[in-house]
Amino acid sequence: MEQVATSPADETIAVHSGEFPQLQARYRRQWRIWAAVCAGGTLLGTVVGGSVWGWGLLVASVVLLAIVSIQLSRQLSQYYKGEIVPQLVRHFCDEGEYDANDGIDEEVFIESNLFPTRPDRYTTEDLIEGRIGKTEFRFAEVKAMEERTVHTSRGTRTTWVKIFRGFFFVADFNKDFAGQTTLVPNFWGAKWLAGKQRVTLENPELMRRFLVCSTDQIEARYILTPGLMERIMKLAKRYPRCLRISFTGSCIMVARDCSRNHYEAGLWRPMSECIRRDILAVRELTGLVEELNMNTRIWTKE
Repeated sequence: MEQVATSPADETIAVHSGEFPQLQARYRRQWRIWAAVCAGGTLLGTVVGGSVWGWGLLVASVVLLAIVSIQLSRQLSQYYKGEIVPQLVRHFCDEGEYDANDGIDEEVFIESNLFPTRPDRYTTEDLIEGRIGKTEFRFAEVKAMEERTVHTSRGTRTTWVKIFRGFFFVADFNKDFAGQTTLVPNFWGAKWLAGKQRVTLENPELMRRFLVCSTDQIEARYILTPGLMERIMKLAKRYPRCLRISFTGSCIMVARDCSRNHYEAGLWRPMSECIRRDILAVRELTGLVEELNMNTRIWTKE
């Protein structure tokens, strides 16, 4: 068992490391053997075939070692995902479950209406779901891309442009509603783009930070109480320019940009570092339930 100290207040979480240290040590030895073989082959090729052979074998060795590193890290990550990450999830919520191969459905992502373009390529993984108090939630890593075709004098070229990469969080909200209200980062010209759907709220700081739109002006004000707007602003200050929120189908959806992969183990990275990284991610996302006061049930919402 490994004890990992994490913030806040240096909370210590006990994690059963299982066979992870032995696997990591074994894979490192395998990599070193491959490195020694490649180095010996490169040296022999240089002596026998000269510098041309030497440089060719050096390039081949570097490529081979990169492939070996990727494969060994992938095998180590499979163990980490299967044995370590589920422990972290259960620590932060009730009925916590983790599925490395599942994620947020593409239709849910599209229906949030947080992004102006439908993705042409959509991938999602590392689904975490559970319950905190009365609130059920789920979140996963999502990558959405748009295909663009560029016509030039030299022909047609296809490029992929990022729509979103990060965490997508979905939870049962504490109020019932029929329409849709969205908050996306504000920008020059946003008012013109929003047209009549734009909502004006009595929180000038939030209005400067977000473009707020809704299919129902009255419902938007019913959802976005002064207390909730203050809580949203606290989140926005922590994650500037990368936070989007949608109230859709009686759920709250939060999209938070993040370009870093999580729930992966490294061949040379200590397990404690991987755990600290992933505890931070899980704590921040499960913490949205309390930070946005989702467990306070209003009127008819049970």
